Amino acid sequence: MVRTKVEIKRIEDKAKRHTTFTKRRQGLFKKAKELVKRCDAQAAVITFSLAGNIFAFGHPSVDSVVNRYTAAPEQDEEAEKKGEDGVVDEETKEDEETGMFEVPVKDMDMEELEKLNVAMEEMKKKVVDRINGIVSSSKNEEDLGLP
Repeated sequence: MVRTKVEIKRIEDKAKRHTTFTKRRQGLFKKAKELVKRCDAQAAVITFSLAGNIFAFGHPSVDSVVNRYTAAPEQDEEAEKKGEDGVVDEETKEDEETGMFEVPVKDMDMEELEKLNVAMEEMKKKVVDRINGIVSSSKNEEDLGLP
């Protein structure tokens, strides 16, 4: 079966445009998930519909990828200012912190296990806070009669 080349142009029929947007968005997210799995990469995809709805996919999360991207120029400037003075920059610290999740627990010493425990507790608090925020916002929408 041969695919025909589709000319890229605006779809005038609103219903067809919405259907195409939905299918293409799902395909784009699927490709991003595949890229993340196969290449152990970080990725974020954000799309906005014509109605103003936001759809996002991110690994490990959209916020972390966006924050890392927007903070990158600032980190580069700091590294240039510091030069070769031996000061560890924030990116190196972040790599060391995320690296602790890649080491098997049985190979960690007591200090590393304590750091891992603290990191897991912080992560747990963030997850609980996020869940509480989602629950409270959905309750507020219900109270206001929003869908």
